[in-house]
Amino acid sequence: MTLHRHCDAGRLSSVLSDDGQRLIDLSELIRAYGEPPSYKTPNTPQKLPRRYTQHERDTLLLNELQALRDQVTALQQEVSELRRLPAPELPPSEPQSTPQDASTPIKGFDDLLQRFESRR
Repeated sequence: MTLHRHCDAGRLSSVLSDDGQRLIDLSELIRAYGEPPSYKTPNTPQKLPRRYTQHERDTLLLNELQALRDQVTALQQEVSELRRLPAPELPPSEPQSTPQDASTPIKGFDDLLQRFESRR
């Protein structure tokens, strides 16, 4: 093969990978053989976005508006149904401990909250 002969002759440099394969960098191929020829692709006209008439635009906007109104109505109905549900049961309240004096160190948020509530 020509690439192997050119590597052996020193015209093309390569490196060996860990598994013993010869690797050639693309920039080395371009240096040795030059840029590949580029072929022009036929110009395909770009598809322009469809232009809507004013009537079509209005119809699309009215359809979107109606869909949004339907969505709002459904959400309002759901909120109304949720309001009709009984309130969830509250867990039994814990007996309040005696307020601590200011000299006792605060052990957590509960202690801090109790101190603020005891000042009321």
